[in-house]
Amino acid sequence: MTIGFTRIRTAAVALCATAALATLAAATAAASTGHPARHHGQNAAAASLPVVINCAMKHQVKPTSYILACGDAGAFIFKMQWASWGGQAAFGSGTYSLRVCIPNCAQGKTVTFPILAALWRVKPLPAHRAVHYFTRLTLIFTGNRTYKAGGKTFHEPQTLTLPLSASGGAG
Repeated sequence: MTIGFTRIRTAAVALCATAALATLAAATAAASTGHPARHHGQNAAAASLPVVINCAMKHQVKPTSYILACGDAGAFIFKMQWASWGGQAAFGSGTYSLRVCIPNCAQGKTVTFPILAALWRVKPLPAHRAVHYFTRLTLIFTGNRTYKAGGKTFHEPQTLTLPLSASGGAG
């Protein structure tokens, strides 16, 4: 019971730290540009909220799944439930899936891990300045982070921060 509680507490602390960093980054960016951070009231339309860009270059708000590796869909998050989706950050939970290409991608296996997710660092979408998108995704692994492949044991980190592309996916 203590191990489970420690993992949950570690994940909660990491999520709060990520939220604090996202807020600090937004405030710093607002101060450096001279423009105030964007704020939306409770009645703000979903269209005015930041989006993520999927691999088909479509704007998404609160997607239930999101492909990180657009080339082969070898990494993605799914079963996402978003607790909040605001003007500067979004927080949710779900599952991370990773294709392990050992000995090769055709013969490899897929592993999954429970996660908390934080989207942050909002920027204007190039060529669509009225649209803002999240440029960072932090995954916080909340359970077992180890898997075996090719006779070796691999460990995912406690947290993984990925840049999000204006063209879709991570990278």
